[in-house]
Amino acid sequence: MKITTFEQIEQAMVAVSRAGVTLSVYIYFVDGLLIDTGPARMAQRLRPLFSKWPIEQVLITHHHEDHTGLAHWLQQTKNVPIWMHAKGAEICKKGARLPFYRNVFWGKYEPFEADRVGRTIETENYTFEVIDTPGHAEDHVVLYNRENGWLFSGDLYVTPTPKSSFKFESIPEMITSLEKVLTYDFDTVFCAHKGIVKNGKEAIRNKLHYLLHYEEKVLTLYERGMTPREIQRELFPRRHPMHYLSFFENSPRHFIESILASEKQMSS
Repeated sequence: MKITTFEQIEQAMVAVSRAGVTLSVYIYFVDGLLIDTGPARMAQRLRPLFSKWPIEQVLITHHHEDHTGLAHWLQQTKNVPIWMHAKGAEICKKGARLPFYRNVFWGKYEPFEADRVGRTIETENYTFEVIDTPGHAEDHVVLYNRENGWLFSGDLYVTPTPKSSFKFESIPEMITSLEKVLTYDFDTVFCAHKGIVKNGKEAIRNKLHYLLHYEEKVLTLYERGMTPREIQRELFPRRHPMHYLSFFENSPRHFIESILASEKQMSS
């Protein structure tokens, strides 16, 4: 685990490696507010840190297990309020059955009670605006601090040039969410899997342009009569270990099909 400080923000990074794939998770703590809790698989490393940090409240950007893994423990140990989108709170109250590879990577989270987050979160020194940003998950939110130009982006950014997506993701919704956050004035992005991204607004804009470009390509090829499989071979021919590790829950095919499904829905 690596801990660094940027301005008034503490950042903890943990990494999990399985089958030749390494994934990093970044957790942020500022002014008594913990943003995401990390995966249960890293509990032995994170619990001493969370015991040390004077955590007063927790904001979870979305319900996925790499963000909620220690929420139950924090609630039981520190008795602090946990905030998240209402849809995520319902999911986390019941718990979730995970695909095998996600359980191997991150571990399951224990069910917990979360409060529905409002439009803002207040700490002693800062106000954070809560912005709905579905696409990666239906309950995804980001946090924005206007004074300092901070955007805690959860999994909205992650990579500037994705060539595949998860079955549960929607590329068109992600495009809309990226367009939304670009209406705010921010400089630094605090990403849950990429870490601190300086010139963050430019990075978000570049990702938006990339997705719009490939959305247009997918629709153009489909209008020419190509099938999703043929479009995949044309645009994204290369395989990645994550495709096999996830049993193709992560795949270029889902990237393409989410665009086509949205277009069909708009046309109907």
